[in-house]
Amino acid sequence: MYKVTINNEILAYEDIGKGLPILFIHPPGMGRKVFYEQKPLSKHFRLILPDLVGNGDSSYCEKTDITVKRFSDDLISLLDFLGLESTIIFAYSAGGIIAQYLSIHHPLRVQALILSGGYPIVDNFSLKNKHRLGIWVVEKNKRFLSIILAKSHTEDGNYRKILKEHMYKSNTYVWSKYYLESLHFNCKNELTKINTPVLLLYGSKSDDINTYIKAYKKGLTDNQVYVIKGANHQLPTKEPKKVNQIVTGYLLNQSSRRG
Repeated sequence: MYKVTINNEILAYEDIGKGLPILFIHPPGMGRKVFYEQKPLSKHFRLILPDLVGNGDSSYCEKTDITVKRFSDDLISLLDFLGLESTIIFAYSAGGIIAQYLSIHHPLRVQALILSGGYPIVDNFSLKNKHRLGIWVVEKNKRFLSIILAKSHTEDGNYRKILKEHMYKSNTYVWSKYYLESLHFNCKNELTKINTPVLLLYGSKSDDINTYIKAYKKGLTDNQVYVIKGANHQLPTKEPKKVNQIVTGYLLNQSSRRG
């Protein structure tokens, strides 16, 4: 793990592998450990896995607000620090709001976009309630929510322990505000501004998320959709072999097209 000071905060991150860089963006509270099963991708690519400010091992001084723009600006600063003009972005769940923001507002910094369980807006009853419940539970009992999320993401006892202990470190206010930012985020009418290639990954059992596939197909100029049969929302942790295989094939194909 490395640490760098960005906007007066300590940002923790991992930097492993060589080749085409992939920046990973995690959902609220979970931190970079949610991408533990994607580390085999380092055989082909350079993986940059940060804890967003106030998440995991990164700090939060409680003097600055938490917004999608703030998260995005921090990641741009991290890319600058690493000397990377552009990168692939792999975002999971609510992490996709930051990835989409970056693709719309910093298009030259994004080579391709991979969204696992992504959505451009929260406008269905089920997903709204999940966000509201997340906000309520994290403010009441952060440790309980950490245990629930760890259990829902993996059946491996050791990995569950890694996930929940990493989530214990996350700042309650930042976690709650990240959920709130996701709840109110809306880039549905700006999807046409995303001109980079986009890979969309979904589980066939994640009905409230899969409703957004139509919006992406309509709004994105260059997209590929993979729906993994029998899978739910937690693809990076529960279907890592399939996810890593799809991502590797997609990115290698994109590289051959460019080169």
